[in-house]
Amino acid sequence: MSMRLIRGGAVISMPVDAPNPLAGSVLSILVAARELRLSVTETHLVGLLYLTDVAAVEAGHPPITGATWRLGRRGPYDPALTRAQGYVVESELVERGDDESADAESAVLFLTMDVDDPLDPDAMDFVRSVVALHGGEDTAVLRSVVDATVPVVEAQAGGESGVLLDLSRARRRRQATALLTRARARRASMPPEQDDANVGAILKDEFLQTRDALRRANAKALDDR
Repeated sequence: MSMRLIRGGAVISMPVDAPNPLAGSVLSILVAARELRLSVTETHLVGLLYLTDVAAVEAGHPPITGATWRLGRRGPYDPALTRAQGYVVESELVERGDDESADAESAVLFLTMDVDDPLDPDAMDFVRSVVALHGGEDTAVLRSVVDATVPVVEAQAGGESGVLLDLSRARRRRQATALLTRARARRASMPPEQDDANVGAILKDEFLQTRDALRRANAKALDDR
């Protein structure tokens, strides 16, 4: 698979599958962020890629980034993403820079040229949706969103660092939530149950009849002694 790039008005083609298959996923986030004029730090990049995979799985699709997510000290990670970032920088597709509003420990990544969508249209839809929703959040907010996802919550409950994250858990949680929502909607659409207007009078008559019968039975029992 190759990607069309425009550098200085010239159109060139560059492979994104080899030697690093995650390069296209890294570039996809930067393409979507550039469209919205958002800065992306290395920390944001990882969080947005993870949320993209979660969004795809929740919607019933397989993960799209190609990352193998594990739970680390700072959240989900895949060491291969570090190599992918290095690859796109060494290929001069991306530059690292500093930004006063960004994380002190994380560089900002900039595209150096116009890049066509590096992933297929369906995948880019997920990427653009996630970047539009979370790309402008600061590191703390983005981290809280990532930490609230089902795969991370369940992995943290196990207390093991480096454990693989089961993204399929996000789909099952989404399915359960959908079923609950439908059940509540059906319950709300049902007409309210109404008591028969005469039910009170009927119950009272039955009670009085039973009480009188008990009185007669008790009186007869006393007379027979």
